[in-house]
Amino acid sequence: MANHSEEELAPTPGQRVAKFLERKDVRQTFILGAFFTAVFVVLGIWVYPHWMPNVLSKEMQADEDIMIWFTVISAPIAGVILAIAMESFLNMHRGDTPPEDGVAIRTHTPVVIIWTSVSVLFVILALVWGMVSMNTDADKAAVNAPNALVVDVTGSQWAWSFTYPAQNITTHTLNLPVDRPVTFNVVSEDVNHSFWPVQLGVKVDANRLSTTVIHTTPVKLGEIDVKCAELCGLYHAYMETSGQVESTSDFNNWVSSIQAQGGTQ
Repeated sequence: MANHSEEELAPTPGQRVAKFLERKDVRQTFILGAFFTAVFVVLGIWVYPHWMPNVLSKEMQADEDIMIWFTVISAPIAGVILAIAMESFLNMHRGDTPPEDGVAIRTHTPVVIIWTSVSVLFVILALVWGMVSMNTDADKAAVNAPNALVVDVTGSQWAWSFTYPAQNITTHTLNLPVDRPVTFNVVSEDVNHSFWPVQLGVKVDANRLSTTVIHTTPVKLGEIDVKCAELCGLYHAYMETSGQVESTSDFNNWVSSIQAQGGTQ
């Protein structure tokens, strides 16, 4: 009597998934992934805001929101990557016979579809977020504000100077009144610099042959750190100054004190 071997049926997708989830290393990776994801969510929502500069304008608030939410949104991806790396590190055994190679990810259709779809969604999210932010920016309010304060900013190796045309003063500190739109006209006397009043959340290049314009509206009292954000020579790191957002009365008193000194500070 002839022996007939029974034909083995290929496992269904559900069976393959169930078998995959039964593996100890897979369960451990899921647990680690959930842990790392939670860590990044906590960092994004509760820790990062304490590490970032003070928010003194709507523009800076928008910058902080982007940092927080993009950290939270990308937390699962970082969690998965770190979990796989940690699981591999914790379970490596030197001298053991390595297991047979699995299916290459680049030729595994479900993995390729999932990874591509997630990447496309992230790109679309970043694009839409950026376009909405550009079109709803408080910058537009400052452009059309009839009472906007104009400040001409000049960068040079390695210092900042600020001229207030309407007030007829020039200083090396940036003082601004609260709740009043500001227009910065930024130029350079030599090489390219980048004007960055940190707590105001705006930044723009300072070029020698053209004037760049940027707007902001301070909404909170506080100190301002002004830095150069583009490598401009030997003392680039020391090209910084300070200032503050103050009440209208304090700002007017500050202007009057400089005018009394001849208009220059």
